[in-house]
Amino acid sequence: MNIQPPKPLPTRLDPSIRYLFTDVDDTLTWEGRLPVETYAALDSLQRAGISVIPVTGACAGWCDCIVRTWPVTAVIGENGAFWMQQDETGIIRRHYRQSETKRHVQALQLGHLQQQLIDRYPFARATADQPYRETDIAFDIGQQWHTTPEEQQKILLSLQSAGVHARLSSIHINAWLGNYDKASTARAWLEQEAQRQSTPIGEHEVAFIGDSGNDAAMFEQFSNTFGVANIARFLDKLPRPPRFITSANGGFGFVELADRLLASSLRTD
Repeated sequence: MNIQPPKPLPTRLDPSIRYLFTDVDDTLTWEGRLPVETYAALDSLQRAGISVIPVTGACAGWCDCIVRTWPVTAVIGENGAFWMQQDETGIIRRHYRQSETKRHVQALQLGHLQQQLIDRYPFARATADQPYRETDIAFDIGQQWHTTPEEQQKILLSLQSAGVHARLSSIHINAWLGNYDKASTARAWLEQEAQRQSTPIGEHEVAFIGDSGNDAAMFEQFSNTFGVANIARFLDKLPRPPRFITSANGGFGFVELADRLLASSLRTD
């Protein structure tokens, strides 16, 4: 298959895009912060009728905060283990991909594996948010602690040899058990949304923006895909790169995309 490198973000985008999935760390944020411009862009998209759904490896605790306080429609968390969304009565509902019994058993298995790797490797450190995770384990490789590419590969290979799913993001290595990922849960959410609205959702109505190898499944699943500029260091590791790339990093690149989406939408009104 001939893999094309991403093109610069075009001036005009498909005005029919109404659902924007987005990674969070280093896609909405930059250098550990959420720029005020990015939050304003999220608000503008929501007001324009474009639903934004963060799809992240972040913990359940962080996802609960996002869905309650940010102008977003829903949040998919822990690499697809669940989504959170406010229902018609204002209650935040959690929709899990696996049963409570299975989640409990797997959490014990994953916790044991994480401790084994921490004991084996001095550079393997659990993320600070591990106590707020429900379905996965995560190692800090670039948030509070920094590891070399060689150290990251040792952790990844150890996780994979133990039979778990493992993904490398810009700041974490996430690992989980279960037949799901960001993309399959994004599809499940779209199916639920289509049923709720009693209206099919076309492929042309959906887009995704991300920044790292942890977003590979999303780039493969959808056709309208975008990468923020800082994805450059991951491009040679992606089975399918994004179609387009922004000129700015992280949340500032997200603002570029939001501005183009809003401008394209206004031209059709």
